Amino acid sequence: MKAYLFLLLTFCGYLSAKGQININGTVQSAKDKSPLRQVSVKIKGSNNTIHTDHLGNFNIKHNGNSMLLEISHVGYQSQEIVVLSNLKNRLIILLKEDVQDLKEVMISTGYQQLPKERATGSFTIIDQKTLNQQMGPNILDRLEGVASSVLADRNTSGSNGRLMIRGLSTIQGPREPLIVLDNFPYEGELNNINPNDVANITILKDAAAASIWGARAGNGVIVITTKRGRFNQKLNIDFNINHTIGNKPDLSYLPQIASSDFVDVETMLYNKGYYKDDINSPFQPALSPIVELLIKRSASSPSEQERIDEQINALKGTDVRDDFNRYFYRRSLHQQYAINLSGGSESMNWLVSSGYDRSISHLDAPSKRLNFRVQNTVKLSKHLELSTAMTYTKNQLENGRPAYGEITGHKNSLAPYVRFADADGASLALSKAWKASHVLETGKGKLLDWQYYPLEDYKHNKSRNNQHSLIANVDINQKLPLGLSANVKYQYQRQQNTNQILNDEESYFSRNLVNSFSQISKAGELTYKVPPGGILQLQNLLIQSNSLRGQLNLDRDWKNHKITAIAGVDFRETVNTGNMNRLYGYDEENITNGLVDHTQEHPHFITGSKSFIPSVTGISDQNSSLISLFTNAAYTFKDKYSISLSARKDASNLFGLHTNDKWNPLWSSGLAWEVSKESFYKSAILPYLNLRLTYGFNGNVDVGKSAVTTIEYFDTSPYTLMPMSRFNKYANPELKWETSRTINIGLDFSMMTNRISGSIEYYLKKGTDLFGTSLLDYTGGVGSSIIKNVASTKGSGVDLALNSKNIDGTFKWSTNLNFSINKDEITKYYLKNRQGSNFLNNGISGIEGKPTYSIFAYKWAGLDPQTGEPRGYLNNEISKAYNKITSAGTQIEDLRYYGSAVPTVFGSMGNTFSYRNLSLTFRLIYKFGYYFRRNSIDYPALYAQGRGHSDFSKRWKQSGDEDFTTVPANLYPFSNQMQALYTFSEALVERGDHIRLHYINLNYELNKDNFKRIPFKSLNLYFNINNPGILWRANKENIDPDYYGERTMPLPRSYSFGVRANF
Repeated sequence: MKAYLFLLLTFCGYLSAKGQININGTVQSAKDKSPLRQVSVKIKGSNNTIHTDHLGNFNIKHNGNSMLLEISHVGYQSQEIVVLSNLKNRLIILLKEDVQDLKEVMISTGYQQLPKERATGSFTIIDQKTLNQQMGPNILDRLEGVASSVLADRNTSGSNGRLMIRGLSTIQGPREPLIVLDNFPYEGELNNINPNDVANITILKDAAAASIWGARAGNGVIVITTKRGRFNQKLNIDFNINHTIGNKPDLSYLPQIASSDFVDVETMLYNKGYYKDDINSPFQPALSPIVELLIKRSASSPSEQERIDEQINALKGTDVRDDFNRYFYRRSLHQQYAINLSGGSESMNWLVSSGYDRSISHLDAPSKRLNFRVQNTVKLSKHLELSTAMTYTKNQLENGRPAYGEITGHKNSLAPYVRFADADGASLALSKAWKASHVLETGKGKLLDWQYYPLEDYKHNKSRNNQHSLIANVDINQKLPLGLSANVKYQYQRQQNTNQILNDEESYFSRNLVNSFSQISKAGELTYKVPPGGILQLQNLLIQSNSLRGQLNLDRDWKNHKITAIAGVDFRETVNTGNMNRLYGYDEENITNGLVDHTQEHPHFITGSKSFIPSVTGISDQNSSLISLFTNAAYTFKDKYSISLSARKDASNLFGLHTNDKWNPLWSSGLAWEVSKESFYKSAILPYLNLRLTYGFNGNVDVGKSAVTTIEYFDTSPYTLMPMSRFNKYANPELKWETSRTINIGLDFSMMTNRISGSIEYYLKKGTDLFGTSLLDYTGGVGSSIIKNVASTKGSGVDLALNSKNIDGTFKWSTNLNFSINKDEITKYYLKNRQGSNFLNNGISGIEGKPTYSIFAYKWAGLDPQTGEPRGYLNNEISKAYNKITSAGTQIEDLRYYGSAVPTVFGSMGNTFSYRNLSLTFRLIYKFGYYFRRNSIDYPALYAQGRGHSDFSKRWKQSGDEDFTTVPANLYPFSNQMQALYTFSEALVERGDHIRLHYINLNYELNKDNFKRIPFKSLNLYFNINNPGILWRANKENIDPDYYGERTMPLPRSYSFGVRANF
């Protein structure tokens, strides 16, 4: 009986085996036929799922006559393939890339890469295609218009286009986001990064995404990933060549006072005796050309006076901007060349790239950048990989011609009627420091020429900056059983910056300094205390950092479970050293210099006042160390439910006197639920729906602060001949990291067969232990206040990212929309004084309940109908008590509050239209919900410093003008308090809302799919228009809210054309 049973079972097993399909296959990229690893291969309708190996191979078995395979992989379009039982050949499956699929994206955090559908945090990924829609040498400049929740701040003090991610997270601490390049923080110049080497950029926005970076992630993290070679890849060659031509800046945008108005003001002041002290001063200060002519006129005959009047009238019709445009500004040119070679076998991959950039600015300043990069990965054994990479960059920058505002004459200003050359083109002298008539006579011909010739002088001032940057990486990765792996990463960064400024013997700077310290004895003998010749200033800066990371990784995938985890330790040390020195009497040809006595004071040749010859020497050395313990884990169940946990502990040599105080723990957690995979979810409108929730803490560290007393040493004192030192930082043992807590709620979705996809997120931020001012016992002798962790803020916002395929046929139209709302307010901040005048300079407001940067203004009551004087309010009544209004009479509660100085609503919208191989993309950026204070005429500055403004022509002149102008009358004297009321009044506050056309990109692509005989895989011909200009602005003054300073101009429009090819 047992024998029959055995035979029956054997026969059944035979029948079963005979009906079983055994399929062998390979999954490759349709783009370059490279194998794809970890591709999901699933028999539809079953739980039978496998993944391809590192060669893209798979083997799957199924009982039946046929089966339907589902093939899916992150970043690629999914496929369904019917396989019949009689298939005998190996199945080759080609997957097409799908960079638009919201779920099919890999996220790089700098510590690991993971599929976006398994991430709980908030990320924005900018792919190479999007980055390539813009031109320029700086990769981060391309983020403003394309990255969600990223804002370029040009409205707060010292911002200069600084990137902000989800607004401010600090008050007095560092505000720049952390830049990570290939897994490590980047300490070098951003201009050293070659955009053609960048594969993609990931922006980490919330705590769950960025907390892995701990104390440096409070302002967000920008992760830059460069290109790498791939295994089993044939030789691949990419090259990119483009030229960019930029227009001259529009100098007419500058609000310069009209020359005729300026001459009239100088004439008025002369007649009122305003210049009498300067005219009669024994120190012989410089006078303007008009004042010199008026002095000459007062002692001239009637016929000579007529000739002088003709000269004055001629100057009224002169505009210095015309000479700047004629002699100094030009079209800019930028040329970029890049080549990338890569390949790989089964056991090795490699990449070699090089880039060369050459630029000539609109001021004729040349610059060059050379990049060279090599990367290699070798499989030393089946489970051991060694990766190395090295990047070298050489940057060379030289000065060009002086810009508007850099040439100054008397009173460190420049009259609008100044001419740099006569009608024949000969260079004209400009009075700079000393009276023109005096420098022609003083010294009896024994001194050097003391006149200043702007048109020639810049040719004798040479500045050269050389940067050498080296980054070396080593990565060893060992695969272990049970999905474990261990790797050790090391990186060395070195950036050397050498700056050389040479003012040769013909420069005004050298001639002025030599003459100033020269002495002529009673016998007529000339003695040089500063040796004649050039003045050479040298500065060397060196940044070196060593980073070491040991990390254990876990990546397990079985049945309904997926788990990814990392844990490790980071150590980083950064050393900044520098030195500077100045050489006098420098001879560039012979490379020699003279000697100078810095130990004694010497009299000035003109004023007689004694001073030391500047030594300009110094040495600096700063060391910062950071050690961190970190861990991160994510678990996914049934591809529907995910949970993540992250923790990090940082310790620094900067903070804390005791061991426990040096460590700063930060953590985060997150949940994700892919609702659309639930059996109860039947929505046809939203076939994909994913919910995310995160909570956690980030930190912010300021390496410029220390918990212990630090002393700064200087060179030898000229008075005591002993070394000098001073207290740089006073002991602050309670100082620690700033902390930012973030809650993020996100929803990812797609609809209409993925024609519309996107995400919407809401977040709350709370900053605690922020740097702020705290009272200090003044009897301690170090002041009455100190910076401590005593302030706090809160903020909230919404981010919406939306992608749509509006038309998807032969003619295609797609749209990308980024929309962000961000609002912040101070919740705790010590204010020593609530006087209104302390809150009007566009600095930190410090007002609890208001944004960190707020716009306040004096209440404006218009101009006095009888006199044209400005009027404000005092005790809610119209008043001209300027001293009281601008001092204790106005408290913060008496000012008008407008709103934030930083845009609270911002984003971008890009549209791409394509027909066959031709595509056109244009992108708009918009900023709403903020205010700025525009400039206007400042009468005290006009009189004392020669700083005018075009608003002078709009001033009140007679009764009734107050109905259509807010510009006060030209009254002499015009008190500083009267001016302060006008400058900081409601009359000069404008809305900053605007919409800008950011760029236009036209691209034509040739590829093998459409043109079989071409010798390359693809060829792209492209044309760009950068900075086309503002389309709409809320203010009526025609002011660009991003560029509204007295000497600030919008970026000029530029045109780029180039070719990008792949072999």
